[in-house]
Amino acid sequence: MLIFWDIDGTLMTCGADGTRALDKTFLELYGVPGAFVRAGIGGAMDSAIVGRAMDGAGLGGADMDAFKAAYAENLEAILRADTAKRVLPGVVALLKRAREREDGAGLLLTSNFRVGAEAKLRSVGLWEYFSDAGALGGFGDFQGEKWDAARAALREAERLAGRGFRPDETVIVGDSAYDARCARLLGWRNVAVATGWTSKAALAAERPDFLFDDLSDTRRAAAALGLPDGPL
Repeated sequence: MLIFWDIDGTLMTCGADGTRALDKTFLELYGVPGAFVRAGIGGAMDSAIVGRAMDGAGLGGADMDAFKAAYAENLEAILRADTAKRVLPGVVALLKRAREREDGAGLLLTSNFRVGAEAKLRSVGLWEYFSDAGALGGFGDFQGEKWDAARAALREAERLAGRGFRPDETVIVGDSAYDARCARLLGWRNVAVATGWTSKAALAAERPDFLFDDLSDTRRAAAALGLPDGPL
């Protein structure tokens, strides 16, 4: 199984720390306050969100690499000060199960810039579950939609594995309608979890294959992920 994990609201929660770091970076670099309130957050990759903000501020030629470096520093500082950030229920047990099984691989599929994904996961001790594979997956640096990044990540996973993966061998775990639509468009399985900003009713309307309040029932969640057998 290839299990593609979203981060915010799925693996962990850190409130609006990411948005705060984006806003702080935009203000420091360009003197523009509240840029991401206007540009909008969610339902798009970070590259698209930041690009919209830059275009709106007349900064179309700004250095994205410099922005990401400054953003990573701000995000790390904000995360260090956030005593409420936490890993969500059941996540550690499921990540351990995937790592222990030869037929299970955990990858990331997130709208976060890669530097943001690493900073967030490191802050709660989850980066180790993805760093062995060089954090293979799809990130918000990708120019396109989440499903475009997912296709590219799948091709790389297949190259490294020396084999193809069928749609029933790939699953996206996420807390948003964006994740559910991504899975449906690709023909992959979708495990939706109502631990993020999207209500359970809104997730149900996307017709996921499985829908959980959270992942604390690790036996059921492992079966949905294609990682059954034995206690967790």
